[in-house]
Amino acid sequence: MDVNVTFELCWKFMKRWLEMNVDPTGIDGVTRRELFRRAAENRLIDDVDQWMRHHAARNQTTHTYESEIAASVYEAVHEFAVDAAQLLAALEARND
Repeated sequence: MDVNVTFELCWKFMKRWLEMNVDPTGIDGVTRRELFRRAAENRLIDDVDQWMRHHAARNQTTHTYESEIAASVYEAVHEFAVDAAQLLAALEARND
């Protein structure tokens, strides 16, 4: 699966889980950092800054075709895969 698509699914599942389980009206429209902060408060993710780095890497791949940037994002994908798997496990553990 495309990494950009996977990242989009991750943050959207965080948002959906928070809306359904924590705050049905207060999540819509928050910044990505705030969304990740609330996800961390609810033990969906461990590291807000790490998820912000994933977000920055996703944005770099969307708007550039420079080989140096592509190489750095490629290296970051391995960390993202671990964090995405941890998010999935957290969501599965809290699925009602």
